[in-house]
Amino acid sequence: MSPARCNYHHGDLRNALIIAAAELIERAGSLDFSMAEAAAKAGVSAAAPYRHFADKEELLRAVRELAILGLSNVAADTAAKHPTGSIESILAMGHTYLQYAREKRAFFALMWEDRGDIETRREKVDEDHGGFMVLAHLVRAYCQSQGLTSVDGVHLATQIWSMGHGIATLEANQLLNLFDRSVEPEALLDESVRTMLAGIASQEHLRQKTT
Repeated sequence: MSPARCNYHHGDLRNALIIAAAELIERAGSLDFSMAEAAAKAGVSAAAPYRHFADKEELLRAVRELAILGLSNVAADTAAKHPTGSIESILAMGHTYLQYAREKRAFFALMWEDRGDIETRREKVDEDHGGFMVLAHLVRAYCQSQGLTSVDGVHLATQIWSMGHGIATLEANQLLNLFDRSVEPEALLDESVRTMLAGIASQEHLRQKTT
């Protein structure tokens, strides 16, 4: 018996449908499923999903929340395995992001697409993107450990995330090594992050000397 069916028999049809849709996406590697297919996988009638979701788009937004939660969980697990304030913790987070993008390719795309609710997403960003918040915490701790007192941790975390996201997206589209066939995603991210952090440290230490 699938998890979706188990959840439904406990009376939670909404979550059963979300899990059913997620399983269909996982199996096909795409978002190409119908509401009727999600209903069938959950073991309910074709009309049943519309008690909880107006249409497939609304169901996909619920699946997106599940995917974001999954990333948040693996981010927290990664952070727990490395010393807070270390560069290794930041690099490990980057590797986790790349791996998640590979393993959950369809979900990864779904997470960052505008599905007509971008303003709502902006309002809920702190609670919905715990994975980024984990990275921001690690970056702040790193800055503190290195004496980078004037560095904005969220801004720096955004720079690091942007690099990781760009690499993940290019890799997903088989374009990362378009110009340099020797490029490896993790190595490229590590080198880029280390170079960025070294440059920021140099600028900060120069600033401190002149103030």
